[in-house]
Amino acid sequence: MFSLQNFIFENKLTRNELLNYSSKSENNKKFKISIYRNHSFELVENTIVPFLDYANIQADFIYSDYDDSLSFLNLDLNSDLVILWLDFTRYNNEKIDEFIQERVKYLTGIYSKKILFVPFESNLKIENNSIINYNLSKIKENLGERYLDLRLEKFSGTKLSPKALIEISKDLGLNYIPSILLPNIKALVFDLDNTLYKGVLGEDGINGVELTPEHKKLQEHIVELSKQGFFICLASKNEEDDVLKMFEERKDFPLQLKHIAKHYISWEEKSNAVTEIAKFLNIGIDSILFVDDNMGEIISMLNIHQQIKYILAKDNADITLEILKNYPTMLKLNIKDEDKIRAKDTQANEQRQLLKQTLSKEEYIKSLEIKLTYSINKKDQIARISELANKTNQFICNYKRYSESEIENLMNNKNSIVISTKLEDKLSDSGIIGVCVLKNNENHLEMEECFISCRALGRGIDDNIVFFPIKLALDKFNKTNLKIDFQIGERNKPAQNFLEENLADFINKISLFNKEINQNLVTIKIEE
Repeated sequence: MFSLQNFIFENKLTRNELLNYSSKSENNKKFKISIYRNHSFELVENTIVPFLDYANIQADFIYSDYDDSLSFLNLDLNSDLVILWLDFTRYNNEKIDEFIQERVKYLTGIYSKKILFVPFESNLKIENNSIINYNLSKIKENLGERYLDLRLEKFSGTKLSPKALIEISKDLGLNYIPSILLPNIKALVFDLDNTLYKGVLGEDGINGVELTPEHKKLQEHIVELSKQGFFICLASKNEEDDVLKMFEERKDFPLQLKHIAKHYISWEEKSNAVTEIAKFLNIGIDSILFVDDNMGEIISMLNIHQQIKYILAKDNADITLEILKNYPTMLKLNIKDEDKIRAKDTQANEQRQLLKQTLSKEEYIKSLEIKLTYSINKKDQIARISELANKTNQFICNYKRYSESEIENLMNNKNSIVISTKLEDKLSDSGIIGVCVLKNNENHLEMEECFISCRALGRGIDDNIVFFPIKLALDKFNKTNLKIDFQIGERNKPAQNFLEENLADFINKISLFNKEINQNLVTIKIEE
């Protein structure tokens, strides 16, 4: 993987090099991607393999005929992703934008997963929960006159130049396709010496380590990532007092301790630090990106945490920055309010744990002044609900992994209900942290899915987050019997434990629901 990182980010890649590349991984996740087009995409596919390989993706591309009418005949509805690849210069109709929007609306009606819309020579942006809009203008501006190659069009099937197609394959392969198909990275763990600055703190001293212009840009980008909701953490072999003093005194550092969700500074193995960080953040190791300039440290990390993502930082921090900006699953296609409050909410968990150690459960819950808002079929929450469905791993019952259009269809169906839970307490606003999806059957209500953010677990109110939505749904549909759909997954042991302890009679079978719900310890609000 080190060689693949170097191949992609430290070479001026030629088409021949990309065409001659063969996949190095046997463990890539396999996906089926349908290309619906009216000009050629094949030259993108031919050069995208190393970029998808870096993302651990193996893609099987399925092509439509050239179809200006967008009939969507023979579209494989089981595809994991549809790329709508359209050359607008092929249309002379003044109302082409209206036509495209009408056809895309039809497409979203028959296909429930994400659609990547790539218009050539058009600024059309389609506002739809299922559509990811891709704008070619950044590549056009970067390449200038090299953006088009009309001489090759009759051979290549597209007006785009070979240079442009390579840039598109890199951007789609590293950024867009992974971020659509795979869970996002949640936390970044950085080394310090010769990674975030030039020099060694223990040898050069606080004022001796150098913030080069390149390292400054790297730190500025890391600050921006913290604002997007990524957890920024440190794991460094140094004296903790020295590190804390360095951040206090080095006001020229864009990255400050207020941006750090957790730091572990010691002479122990960094794998121990990552273990503790994952435990503190309540996330999986496979959700963490480790950045270190020492290849030996990365190898040692991989010996303990095989699933961790990593970047080998370079002496030239510009290269490290380029890798970080293009690291697969780092692209956030939508930044929501919950993303911005996540780090603050997680840091507040330390204060919650201190309270928990000194108070009884009832006193602890009361001291937090918890407010729970239950929203029924709120369409302005569709994006957040789908995001939570697709990234929750520990407390998830049925692995439905709903798309935004599937959530919208559930909300529109009179025999189903989507209930979200928003959590606030005196320490922070956690945003939407839980969702229950229930369907009305002839003699019972079926909980098709329930998923809860790991940030909300452990506050003593799991029953309120699960039981109360069930009670709301039962009352709405005038039912008393409940069945919970559940399947055991790789990491949903917390959900399994909760259900077996509290709702064992309902796991994949129908029973009378008569659970008592203590509403006196929290403030409850219902929105319809």
